[in-house]
Amino acid sequence: MRVRIEPSAKIRRKYNEVVKICQEEGIPVFLTKNGEEDLVAIAIEQFFQREQLLSLREHLVDIERRRRGGEKDLSAKEIRGRLLDMIENYKLLELTKESEYPERTREK
Repeated sequence: MRVRIEPSAKIRRKYNEVVKICQEEGIPVFLTKNGEEDLVAIAIEQFFQREQLLSLREHLVDIERRRRGGEKDLSAKEIRGRLLDMIENYKLLELTKESEYPERTREK
């Protein structure tokens, strides 16, 4: 993993430069204080991607733990059937002016 190491004073003096490194180069910036690693600056998009990935990994570890504990698995056929049921039973809610998704409309 590529990183940049910069003194913490740089974020006070050159905040926009640190932001540019994080956003445009897509790499975290390690900030040091008195020569010791202190903080990490990371673009918000990367932060949320990491959080989603960690959440997914935790979920998969939990599933594997339960499977090894004897919990019954679903077969591919059962999963496919459940997904098809969900798709068939999906109903598009009536939209109002306050709708969160104004671009979605019900086909008539």
